[in-house]
Amino acid sequence: MSRTQPDLLGKIKVTRQLASWLDTCVRCGACAEACHIFRAMPEARHIPSYKAERFRRVYRRYHTWIGRKLPWLVGARDLTEEFLEEFRDLVYQCSMCRRCAMYCPFGVDNAVLIRALRTMLVAAGKAPASLQEVTATNLRTGNNLGLTREKFFERVEFINELLREETGNPGASLPVDRRGAQVLFMPTPLQLMKYVGVIVATAKVFRAAGVDWTLSSNHFDASNFGLFIGDDGAARTMAGRVMGEAERLGAKTLVITECGHAYRVAKLFASGWLQRKFPFQVKSILEVAADLVRSGRLRLRPEANREPVTYHDPCQLARNGGVLEEPRLLLGAACADFREMTPNRSANWCCGGGGGLAAVVEPELVNVRVKSGRLKADQVRATGATLLATACDNCKLTLQGLSEHYGLGVQVVGVMELVARAMA
Repeated sequence: MSRTQPDLLGKIKVTRQLASWLDTCVRCGACAEACHIFRAMPEARHIPSYKAERFRRVYRRYHTWIGRKLPWLVGARDLTEEFLEEFRDLVYQCSMCRRCAMYCPFGVDNAVLIRALRTMLVAAGKAPASLQEVTATNLRTGNNLGLTREKFFERVEFINELLREETGNPGASLPVDRRGAQVLFMPTPLQLMKYVGVIVATAKVFRAAGVDWTLSSNHFDASNFGLFIGDDGAARTMAGRVMGEAERLGAKTLVITECGHAYRVAKLFASGWLQRKFPFQVKSILEVAADLVRSGRLRLRPEANREPVTYHDPCQLARNGGVLEEPRLLLGAACADFREMTPNRSANWCCGGGGGLAAVVEPELVNVRVKSGRLKADQVRATGATLLATACDNCKLTLQGLSEHYGLGVQVVGVMELVARAMA
């Protein structure tokens, strides 16, 4: 007989909002057609409301009077090992993109329910091993790739060489650890190692516009895998490092690089998690660049990028972060042939890599990522674009994989790279 584990439910903070959504969902199925995973793999277990219903059965068993006394009457179930295994299969096969919440007639946010379940699975030691490893590396070293300060400076010098070569300025270099700089730009380790074009482009834009900025060698990871895996303690620690570094250096604005979830955490969650207000603004690099264009401090030539370009809205940046028009302003000013996907902005389809799926290596989860990305691949192909711009590392990794798998033949680039190419 399976051992019950009701104590694990104590790891989930059942707020009024969460309880309300559990009681409100009528299982109408509107969320099914809004979910890219269900649309690509039409199985009941991929319907958001199905996942919520499995959670609801356990919730009723331990958090409602009738569920405790007459569980059979309301379909309440004990939290057993088998249920935990089922939850693991369900909740990590979700990108937490929140598109389903947009189309729910009652506004039920299944992503919140999914993350609550992930919190319980972390406590039970049942989170995917790949996400556990990335989270542990970040907590141990301060960044998700385990880079040392020495490696950071090595990569900075490499980027400096690129800057000097591309600008023709032998003195060009990245500013590091400048106390009192107006802007602290927070990149990701993946950009330092793989997507260096984003950092090079940002340096060019800031130099051209006369922005007073700096990087930090003490902390150079904007990302937060604690958010994805469902580990609240890890998420707070990671957020505290980012926010604390901006405060330590005395920056007036913390600028988050092209990373959707990092922006959402710093902008919307960090103050609540850390229970304090910070003496600086938080902005996406896209918001900053758009402001520079609007003010005339940055002039762009669209003829510099003549290839047809389309834009993928990262879920965490657009639907969940509200950065919708800034990338379009930038791409419209920097590209001669910008083409929208359909649908776009808040209604855009997830690429399949959200919620940590871009980083997993477990075969069953990789399969979900690739198959659920079919809708995004169809969107991209329909535009006829040869350049696919986006503003998120996880999206870039996923989109590159989709391009190869579905034969899209597109080059995935960062928005800031196209902006830097078009500088007058």
